[in-house]
Amino acid sequence: MADIAKCISLFLLVMVLALSRKSAHGELSNPSILVDTPSGRVKGYKETHNQTHPMIRFIGIPYAEPPVNNLRFRKPRPIGIWDDVRGIPNDHGPGCMQDDGNYIGTYEMGFSEDCLYLNIYVPGREIKQTKTFSVMVWIHGKDFIHGSTSEYFPHNIVAHGDVIVVTFNYRLGVFGFLNIDDQDVTKNLGLWDQIAALQWVHKNIAAFGGNPENVTIIGHSSGAVCAHLLSLMPRNGGLFQRVIAMSGVVSRNTVVKPNNAEKVDRLLSERTNCTETTQSSIYLDCLRSVPAEKIVNAVILQDLIPTDNITADLYVGPSIDGGLIIKDPYLLLSDFDSSESRFFRSLDFVAGTTDVEGSLLYRKIVDSRKTSLVSEYENNLNLSLDSEIPFHVFKDSIAPGVINSLYGNNPILTHKVVDFYHSHRGSLDQSNQAIQMYGQATIVTPTISALVAHSRNNAASKTYHYLVTLISPLPEGPPPPLWFGGCGHGDELYLLFRLMATPINLQMRDFHHDLSRKVVRYWTNFAKTGNPSDDDTEITWPAYDEDKRHYLILDYPIISHIDYSSEEVALFQPELSNYVRTNSHDEL
Repeated sequence: MADIAKCISLFLLVMVLALSRKSAHGELSNPSILVDTPSGRVKGYKETHNQTHPMIRFIGIPYAEPPVNNLRFRKPRPIGIWDDVRGIPNDHGPGCMQDDGNYIGTYEMGFSEDCLYLNIYVPGREIKQTKTFSVMVWIHGKDFIHGSTSEYFPHNIVAHGDVIVVTFNYRLGVFGFLNIDDQDVTKNLGLWDQIAALQWVHKNIAAFGGNPENVTIIGHSSGAVCAHLLSLMPRNGGLFQRVIAMSGVVSRNTVVKPNNAEKVDRLLSERTNCTETTQSSIYLDCLRSVPAEKIVNAVILQDLIPTDNITADLYVGPSIDGGLIIKDPYLLLSDFDSSESRFFRSLDFVAGTTDVEGSLLYRKIVDSRKTSLVSEYENNLNLSLDSEIPFHVFKDSIAPGVINSLYGNNPILTHKVVDFYHSHRGSLDQSNQAIQMYGQATIVTPTISALVAHSRNNAASKTYHYLVTLISPLPEGPPPPLWFGGCGHGDELYLLFRLMATPINLQMRDFHHDLSRKVVRYWTNFAKTGNPSDDDTEITWPAYDEDKRHYLILDYPIISHIDYSSEEVALFQPELSNYVRTNSHDEL
């Protein structure tokens, strides 16, 4: 049966790729268009979305010098002005260096160290510089180690939202987040790349008909964490005016702990034969001489994660550097007197999640299987994930591991969490309770903390909260266990993008398409005006505030509720212990 399922998945993928290639081949015969920008001339290619919505795509525009050779592990260098014409006819370019992920159905995109390029999608048949489109800049996710612009095609947003969409690559893994404890080493290069891309957009987007004073950054997962981090950096003032954070915000595990950074650095040194010295320049020069593929293969996440416990720790990602990130950003959220908090609260903010973000837990275990059918973690715990997550595994491994990652050694909180999520309705419900705990602790309740921090006594900007509950026609990542239920992490992205990683569009039904159109309207309305609702939206999306706590449930139909996960917020966010009230979960 497994072989049959695999063959069906591969057949569907081949069909999608064949159709997309046929479409792309047809587009190549369409006229190209040249645009003069402050950075130089750019060539774009006209195409039509669903045979009814014309648009122009500009693919492979450099926003910084290639970070290769001596520029490896350095801040992005401004691209300057080029004399030739930039832009490629393809529908995508290579992603930044990373391993391939090994999922069935992964789209073959190619990887390169020369990857600091962006793509621009403009609605219409011509570029009209008198037309000032709102601009949405997409920051992809996938744990700071995977992902690419090539996986997300924003035609649906451009066509139905009448906005310009920009997507871009940024350095990943140790190329983008080399967290060596040395003041002469620049950390957070991936974030510096993102700032460089936003600066390029601010300088050049008017040439494409975009309004540089009306820019929304939107990210998912670790991309949403990046968007939130960027909104806590006053140096970015003027680069964007609004933020949409999908399934990710600044939280207790946003920055890499020093001991985890040391583990990564030690592994990198051992596997590249570059010996650390007291002079960081010698060590970096050695690393710059190592082939990029060898560096990618030197640091594999599964080699760092413990096999006897579950952890929510970050090993590769942002770190406190005294420059971009001066202190734990989670603490800055509630420091309303800080310049970081003031900048964040000056921006309009949308944040939300799916109802089962904890799907990341089973994916974490499946990822650790590598080439075997059962992971070392499953063997050590006598666990069969495909069948269930027994209570003893949740009590003895999952809950303590997650709590220790987020709060340190805290047996009292661990006991409360185990008791709160202990199910008496059978093993399958207990399995889903374990999944819910992981998602609530790591993503859902931190999102509500961010919403509270943004909206509290804030009349200067607008705050909105959403929840996606409609089950995806084809869940992201490895197939979920049969006992799993709900909309998992990343399962909502098909509502906005055509995804090349999975043939999801072939399995969408009419109500999926209908919700997609409505979500695009909410998102693009917000990007244009700061208000997601208009006269044509199905229902008015009420603003979030600390008292009423409205949120919109994106399902079929769309409805409004209040007080999402109030008891869980009180459990995991003790600073919001007054969040629970007697009228929680009432429907409006």
